[in-house]
Amino acid sequence: MTPFTKLTFLAATTALLSTPAWAQSGDFRDCLQGIKTEAVRQGVPAAVADKAFQGLTPDQKVIDLDGRQPEFSLTYAKYVGGTVSADRIAKGQQKMAQHRALLDALQAEYGVPPQYLMAFWGIETNYGTYMGDFRVVRSVATLACMTKRTVFFSNETVQALRILNMNHMTSEQMRGSWAGAMGNMQFMPSTFTKWAVDRDGNGKIDIWTSLPDAFASASNFLRGIGFKPGLPSSEEVVLPRGFALDQADASIEKPVRAWTALGVKKAGGGALPASDEPSSIILPAGFRGPAFILYPNFKAVMNWNRSTLYALSVGILARQIAGGPGVQQAAPDDDQPISRDTVIDIQTRLARLGLYKDDTDGLLGPKTRSALRLFQQQSSLPADGHPSAETVRRLQSR
Repeated sequence: MTPFTKLTFLAATTALLSTPAWAQSGDFRDCLQGIKTEAVRQGVPAAVADKAFQGLTPDQKVIDLDGRQPEFSLTYAKYVGGTVSADRIAKGQQKMAQHRALLDALQAEYGVPPQYLMAFWGIETNYGTYMGDFRVVRSVATLACMTKRTVFFSNETVQALRILNMNHMTSEQMRGSWAGAMGNMQFMPSTFTKWAVDRDGNGKIDIWTSLPDAFASASNFLRGIGFKPGLPSSEEVVLPRGFALDQADASIEKPVRAWTALGVKKAGGGALPASDEPSSIILPAGFRGPAFILYPNFKAVMNWNRSTLYALSVGILARQIAGGPGVQQAAPDDDQPISRDTVIDIQTRLARLGLYKDDTDGLLGPKTRSALRLFQQQSSLPADGHPSAETVRRLQSR
């Protein structure tokens, strides 16, 4: 996963509710002292914090990476195409067969199918081949004390100190991504302290080298954030002729049976499950691309990472690792990445028309797509909320 996608994972609620005074001083050592005080309050021995912070300096590379903004918003085709590759599918199948006994045991206990664990593992670290080599304590402390996300990363630093204490590790041993995600499944420290499991029973939770611990921790986390046995997270569907495109929105939920009654079918022509579970339809590449139905487990996957394209990729990869078909409907060839400046221009123009009232942040989120859908309806364009070349051209001519 790219660092920028990983940052969508960092939108969690923290234990600290407001920016503490010590974090506003701008002094790194003062900031560390404030974090130490909170860590000690949460049961971390002062000696553990002192050892972890001894000689610690901000990591300029982390600051540089945090300040970088992606120039383009990736399209469905670019994102999924880069995430769900033939090699990743094949490796996922091989790894699933290799660890079948463990994965079956975990499914019986937690209800998470093996192909989903393999999909997360493949996307997060390419099956453990790259887990990051940044010192986690230094990374999260840098982000806590040298960026605007003080509240979130101060808590992550406290949780990292708790891990050092409970796991009898050194800060040198605890390594991960530049933003602090760790191990085979890229857990943030707060995810580790809440959900990680000692599956192999050796008295230490090791999500770096113990696959039983890593897989059990991921299973426990997924169950905790709402993943339930039964329906998959998502599935490709075919919409009937005349389908109201304004209904293809993640905010609109209907029982699965209701979509069936409207003529929605699985890609390939099969019937949708006979279920009353709430579900939504989305068109990630617009009405000319594939359509997907989102089942309740999609929300659980989104709780792992708040990116629709990430969550779709997990479902698509899991399905193919399990031997299912790939996506049948290709995205249109002219669906190209859009620059952040273009998205800001779109948002600005939509705001002038009274259709968009949120920040002009250059991100193609649900509110921007809803505003685009309103513009498309007013302009007699297919109202799929997708910034197609024709929609952008029409908007820029206004």
